[in-house]
Amino acid sequence: MEETKIYKVNAILWAAGVSLTVFWKLNILKEAYVPVKNFLNFYPPVGPLLGLFIFSGLAFIISFFVFSLLKLKSQKVAFWVLLISSIVFFLMVFPPMFEPVVGLLTGK
Repeated sequence: MEETKIYKVNAILWAAGVSLTVFWKLNILKEAYVPVKNFLNFYPPVGPLLGLFIFSGLAFIISFFVFSLLKLKSQKVAFWVLLISSIVFFLMVFPPMFEPVVGLLTGK
């Protein structure tokens, strides 16, 4: 019974890391390419931010189910995945890092 809880916790940690990664990658693509921005713009008063949250949430749910089926045992690895994903997320949405990456993709 205790192992089942560990598997679920590990699946949540991994899914959170995947969700953060999906968010920052879509965020960069949205700023670099207008079609991506238009695709994410479900509700114009909110803008493409709603699409970012919807796809990040879907990525979390899908990856949670996938990682639950895999029954990952190492909580240490799951913790490091989430920690590294969180640090990369912070850096990739931070304007001094974010803007040059968008500039590289757009060719500016």
